[in-house]
Amino acid sequence: MSHDRPAISADEMRRRRKHVETAIADSRIEGFPPPSPAEEEIYDAYIRGEIDAGDLVTEYKRRNPR
Repeated sequence: MSHDRPAISADEMRRRRKHVETAIADSRIEGFPPPSPAEEEIYDAYIRGEIDAGDLVTEYKRRNPR
């Protein structure tokens, strides 16, 4: 994959950014703390199209084993 061009369109990136912003806002309403820097990295990878929505939890668990 070329790093000169995003994997997804600019419109898709905006749509994904809005989804992340909404999810963070919903979490705050529920009383959860803001995302950690590690979680923000995962969200950014999703926004850039490097991972899909279905991979968010898997990626979090991969990076934060218990």
